[in-house]
Amino acid sequence: MSSDFIRCASHPDGYAELVIDRPAARNALCRSLTDAMAAHLDRLAADAAVRVVLLRAEGEHFAAGADLKEMLGISAEQARATDFAGCCAPLGTFPKPVVALAQGFALGGGCELVEMCDIVLAAENAVFGHPEVRVGTMPGAGGTQRLPRLLGMAKALDLLLTGRRMDAREAERSGLVSRIVPPDHLLEEGRRLAADMASLSGEVLVLIKQAARASASLPMDEGLRRERAAFHHTLSLPDHEEGMRAFLEKRPPRFNPPLHCKGTLER
Repeated sequence: MSSDFIRCASHPDGYAELVIDRPAARNALCRSLTDAMAAHLDRLAADAAVRVVLLRAEGEHFAAGADLKEMLGISAEQARATDFAGCCAPLGTFPKPVVALAQGFALGGGCELVEMCDIVLAAENAVFGHPEVRVGTMPGAGGTQRLPRLLGMAKALDLLLTGRRMDAREAERSGLVSRIVPPDHLLEEGRRLAADMASLSGEVLVLIKQAARASASLPMDEGLRRERAAFHHTLSLPDHEEGMRAFLEKRPPRFNPPLHCKGTLER
């Protein structure tokens, strides 16, 4: 599956950039875009040379939501038959860390993409919200499920039931955003962060993400048991020995197998 509205670039230092590229439509999420994004994610999950994904968008806005013109032509029967979500639902189960860079509007399905990511850097001009209720529908890719877990029920319902928007500062205070960055530095800071994370043990990054994400649905005792088992597993990894030896020898660790990626660009 390919689309002119999304592209993927693999970097030689271990991360990939997944770029939404439909700025003329405020990066509205049409089906060809979300299907192509899902296909890229499937490939990136299997690519051992990619340890982190940086999700960003061209233009002034991250993503203003689903493509409403396209949605008008989709019946309930068609939506059920194709499991239409108005977004890229597979991002929510992607195993590797995902860093999102959000600027301008991140609304509706765009906000759902943000909610699925692990670290969110927001430009000072970023705006988040779920306006679906104001066009007679509701989130379909996790907004009613992830937002309460991230923000708490009161704040989440304040957004979901009214369609109001919140700025980057409120989003950071509420727990949706990890850090706020000046707009001119957003891409530079995001790439620096992705490269730094990709220099760490890829397997350990996945284990940490799995353990932390599982905490949302597990009792504390079960979550602690799974964390302990994952911790014990790390003691069998070559990266564990390399990391400890590097620390004791006062040198940078050399995690992960050598990479031979030259940097590729795909649509």
